[in-house]
Amino acid sequence: MSDPTDLKLFIPGPSHVRRSILAAQAAPMIGHRSEFMKQLLADCLPGVRESFGTQGDVVMLSCSSTQAMEGVSRSVTRPGRKLLHLVNGNFSNLWFKLSTACGLDAVKQEQPWGQGWDEAGVADALDAHGAVDAVFVAHCETSTGALSDLRGVVAAVRAKCPDALVCVDVTSSGCGARIDFDAIDIDIAVGGVQKAWALPPALALGAMSARARQRFEDVPGRGYTNDFASALAYQDDKGMTSTTPAIPVMQALRVQLGDIRASGGFEARFERHLEMQRMVLDWAAGHGLSILADEGFRSPTVTSIACDGRFSVAELCKGYREAGYFITGGYGKTKETHWRIGHMGDHTPTCVGELLGLTDQILQRIGIKAAAPA
Repeated sequence: MSDPTDLKLFIPGPSHVRRSILAAQAAPMIGHRSEFMKQLLADCLPGVRESFGTQGDVVMLSCSSTQAMEGVSRSVTRPGRKLLHLVNGNFSNLWFKLSTACGLDAVKQEQPWGQGWDEAGVADALDAHGAVDAVFVAHCETSTGALSDLRGVVAAVRAKCPDALVCVDVTSSGCGARIDFDAIDIDIAVGGVQKAWALPPALALGAMSARARQRFEDVPGRGYTNDFASALAYQDDKGMTSTTPAIPVMQALRVQLGDIRASGGFEARFERHLEMQRMVLDWAAGHGLSILADEGFRSPTVTSIACDGRFSVAELCKGYREAGYFITGGYGKTKETHWRIGHMGDHTPTCVGELLGLTDQILQRIGIKAAAPA
């Protein structure tokens, strides 16, 4: 087996972590109730706000994206009310499962894998399910590479169910795509740092509106460890995290924020992700291969490409591994029919060009059948 430090990750998370970011975690440990901790948090929060596109409240939780999503579920639904999950893949369905596991009255509206949610689809879902206390959606559905239209989602919710909070999973889009939290009027957005942030796991970032913060006060039994309200209250009062944080990952985040600023800021980072996406989509089109996500709903951070029965995905992934790249097949029911390229994080167009050139070499070696007539 290859040394993992020599494998270049192109899966859609965890993404490849630069050695300078890994080294930042080896900085001397600090006390989590010290002035050093206050400074570390103060250094990170402005950049986190900028990444979400908000001037409002943001928090950092030392947990996985999944744990943070569960914390959101527990925090936004008032007793006796129900919530709606917009499902279009594995991870949006996971959030539904988290809500039901918490004993909440959760319902879901499903779309086929590859489709994204827009205003019309959400309006239909709300008509089907009636009044709800919150609506949950994945901005980028990692299992398919489908990117939902958040502006349209929020517009439909405000028109049909104005009292409902809009909660968004940005795990695969945060730091790689514009979220525009304030401009779109999102209530809660949450996501981990192991994908487009290109950091090691164990840290989740969240943003919340004033409307969401008010809602928390009406929801009993929210818990504490991964509760946004508790984290924010402690952060506002003490200038520190409510529990012992993942200090090494926060130190890496501080370095990454500095590197992003030095490289042109978040706008430049978003544009780089779009450029990498264009390269992948153009390559697939040039080879007559189909994309799982519908046109108009394709993520700038991950693309799921179909083999269309023309070659073995397993053989392709084996070829990647032999060349020092770690890429896997699709997710769940698409595992053997697709493969996903995570063009995210600190990868560059040069990196993507090298990967696509390697892909051509592997396909030439393993054989690729001619495309079926249109």
